[in-house]
Parts: sequence; structure tokens; C-alpha cells
Amino acid sequence: MKETRRSFLKMAGAAVAGMALPFKPGKSEAAATTQTVSGGKFWINKGTADEYFRHRLVNVKNVQSAGTIWAKVDGWWQNYTLNGYNEDFINWWINDTMVWYEYIFDKGEMPPNGGHHTPGIATYGNRRGRGDSNFSLNSAFKSITLAPKVENIDEYLGVYAAALGMQGYDEYKGVYSLDWKKARLNDHSYWDYKLLLMTDLYSGKNQLTADLTKGEVDVEGTFGFKESHYLLNSMVNPVANVLFLDSFISTAAPTWELRGIVVNTHWNNPDQDENTLLYQKYRKCVLYPHMLQHGYTENFIGVVFHIAEMFDNKDSETPPGRGTRVVPSFNYLSSLGYQLKRMVGMV
Repeated sequence: MKETRRSFLKMAGAAVAGMALPFKPGKSEAAATTQTVSGGKFWINKGTADEYFRHRLVNVKNVQSAGTIWAKVDGWWQNYTLNGYNEDFINWWINDTMVWYEYIFDKGEMPPNGGHHTPGIATYGNRRGRGDSNFSLNSAFKSITLAPKVENIDEYLGVYAAALGMQGYDEYKGVYSLDWKKARLNDHSYWDYKLLLMTDLYSGKNQLTADLTKGEVDVEGTFGFKESHYLLNSMVNPVANVLFLDSFISTAAPTWELRGIVVNTHWNNPDQDENTLLYQKYRKCVLYPHMLQHGYTENFIGVVFHIAEMFDNKDSETPPGRGTRVVPSFNYLSSLGYQLKRMVGMV
């Protein structure tokens, strides 16, 4: 009997040893390395000048037709409704941009960082990462812009392409100006409220893909890593929060939090289907203005942020504010309703 019990315990111990434990074993500190770190398994033609990726955890076929997007978030495919931002947000965006123009064009000064131009973006999900952290949660500041509606993209790109001296855009020569920018910005019907556009400047650049003559950096050779934490996270878990904070208002400054799905597009992706070509245009919509201002090339990763929810996070004495959801609207408890539920132990 005792021998049988010992045998059973040995078998049980062996079984437990082979089970997946509910915690992640590993060192208490991130392992330091002097080798090039690449945590991404998504690269195609890896290590060549033709390398690229496809963002396989998103399906954008219904974004324009139905205002929805499929994405694999936290390991599950889910369908999200794109509710976009509201008029309060775009009015703030336009006003903030006009103040920037005053600084740049009237005062000859650089405006403060932040505001409409450089929000923070938070992502999570890639547990392995680059091997330089025990945490996958990442926040970064990224330049961002409004997205033209599909029917306006060709004109938008044409004006910037002509301003950059590209061939084949004669009809748009001389159109680009500050007045043109202001007119388009003030035309709310020009923009797609479901989307915002960004670029990832810190991923995918190596000695074969960085144009050093135009000021680009061989990130992989210089810093020893291939991908930003943003890219590693969003390629395996394409959910993100984007947070804006007004740079000029000191009392109850507007601060907006937008939640949604990101889609990354590599400049070398050779696919010619309708959606890939559209998302390549979105990529150029953020990079052509960037090239006009800063130089470089268009060979950077494009990011399209699809907005599902918007929160008003300003420090306010009355709603909205303090983290209330405003898009889509949400019915929070009234003061009386809260007190009644508190009395019966429901909150």
C-alpha cells in the first residue's frame, strides 16, 4: 500500500512538472545583450532590402462599407464598430492647429510639444519583446494627422506630391499653400472621423533600407534592435489607446482619450489588392507632409488608427470630463441613482 502511494505521488509530481504553470518563469531582470535583438516573427524576406510584413491580425474589408473592423485582440477575433471622434474633438484639433500656425508662420517660433500633433500611444501584448524589459506595456509619442476621406485622398496626395516636385502631378502645381491647408482643415466634410494617421519612424530601418544621404538613421545597426516596442506589441495585439493633452489651456485643459485598432503597413508590401493599395495611400498621407517639413523619404511604416471609443478626460467639475465616455454616448448613474444603488449594496 505504501509503495503504491509512493508511486502515485511520483507520477503526480512528474505530471505537475510537465504542466504549464500559471506564472511566467524567468529572470527577475531583463537580460542585457550586445546582439541585434529582433522579437518579430512577422518579417518576410528578412535581412534583405526587400523585407516587409503583412498585418495579419486585422481585417479591414468592412471599414468603409460598414464602419467596422475585425481584429484579433487578446487572442480572440472580435468585430469592432468604428464610432470615430466627435465635433468637439475636431473643433479642438483645428483650433490647436491654428495656434501652431501662429507660432510658426507669424511669430517665427516653434510651438510647444504635444497638443494635436504629438499624442501618446499605448500598446501591450508582446511578452517576449526585444528582451530589454519584463513588461510588454509601452507608451510612445507619435506625430499624427487627420485622415482624408477616400474620395479626397488623391487630391490630398497630389497637392503634396506636386509641392515635393514629384513627376505626374502638373494639375496640382502651385496649389499648396498655408491658405490651402487652412481651407482644407476647416472643411469638416473633408475628413474621415473614423481614422487618424501616424507613422513608426523607429522600425525596419537598417543599412539596406535607410537612406543616410537624406538624414535617415540605420536604427538596427546603430541601436542594436530592429523594431520599436510599439511595432512588436501591435503586430501581435493590434489594440491601442491614443491620448491628447492641450498645450495652451491651463485650466481644465482639454484631454481626449481614443481607443481602437491599429493597422500597420510596410512600404515594401507588394500586394496589389484594393485594401492594401488604400492603406499605402494612407501611409503616404502622413509621410508626404512629413517629407515636406523634415526631408527623408516615404519609406517608413504607416499606421492607421481606427477609432472605436472616445473619452473626455479633462479635469472638470461637471460632466463630461474625468474619464467619461462621450463616443458612443454612455449613460452613467445620476447622483440619485448612485445613492439608491449604494443603499442596497449594488455599488
